[in-house]
Amino acid sequence: MRIIAGKYKGRNLFTEKENEIRPTTDRVKENMFNLVQHEKYQYGKVLDLFCGSGALGIEALSRGASYCLFCDCSIKAIDVLKKNLSKLDAEYDIFHGNYSLAIAQASRTGLKFKLIILDPPYGKVQIGDILKEIVIADILDNDGLIIVERPLGDKNYFLPQGLYTLDSRDYGRITLDVLAKGDAVVITGTFDPYTIGHDFLVETAINKFECVHIVLLDNPEKEPSQPKKIRMKHIEHAVRRYKLGRKIKVREYDGLSIDYCKSNDIRYIIRGFRNDEDLIYEKNMAEWNLKHGNIETILIEARDKEVSSSEIRRKIKAGEDVSSWLVGD
Repeated sequence: MRIIAGKYKGRNLFTEKENEIRPTTDRVKENMFNLVQHEKYQYGKVLDLFCGSGALGIEALSRGASYCLFCDCSIKAIDVLKKNLSKLDAEYDIFHGNYSLAIAQASRTGLKFKLIILDPPYGKVQIGDILKEIVIADILDNDGLIIVERPLGDKNYFLPQGLYTLDSRDYGRITLDVLAKGDAVVITGTFDPYTIGHDFLVETAINKFECVHIVLLDNPEKEPSQPKKIRMKHIEHAVRRYKLGRKIKVREYDGLSIDYCKSNDIRYIIRGFRNDEDLIYEKNMAEWNLKHGNIETILIEARDKEVSSSEIRRKIKAGEDVSSWLVGD
């Protein structure tokens, strides 16, 4: 095992040969740091909470982090960690003990981390509990990230309020989840086509939430005028101007809105209404979402009440100009 990039690139690291320490492979490690992007933690503080040999925290130091707090409850892991740190010219502290105590100590001393790395022993601790403690302790910087390494297909945790999933990638038998501070919201519909009315909801969501999911659902009562993939491309093109990168996502989903929310740890849906009839319908749906999914619906009065997808489709069929009602090409 070696350091992949940065100041200490190429240096070999010690690792414990017994099963107590499960090192992250070089491939997964490289992908992990590509995901979080060095500008997010460069010159900032890092917490390697289940550090083992310290390979991940040391990689962060090598790539420009100003400080790392290493934590592990295993004395064998701490011994290996000390060997790996012995020849580094870097700022760090070692905490030998339970992760909860390390989080509490960091909170008491006012530490704020740009990057928190969670690679706990599989099946031995509850990731959801750790994340909740991190949120309560308020040790994640406002623009900081948490990266969770877990077995592929074994997402056995729910995000506490105050965190959202910025990204998630699979690498062989491993999944890496990138979490950020804030909340996410879902805007659902068929978006056939994507109108200035839909875009107003997206603008509203961007101002209220840190991450926006635009989710195309199927409506069995409607025959779409365009395939879903084409509608998705139109939306992706339209929202590119917001320059939010991974904070705005365009997805398709076969199922209910609340099921999408549950599977993505999202607690909020934004819906628009144009008139009293719409409002009554949306209020009934909001009550259903809350009752059956514990999902809160935020109702927004439409800015352009005359705009509707069905009316736009009618005008297009009649050969009328609808360019002022659409966004993008």
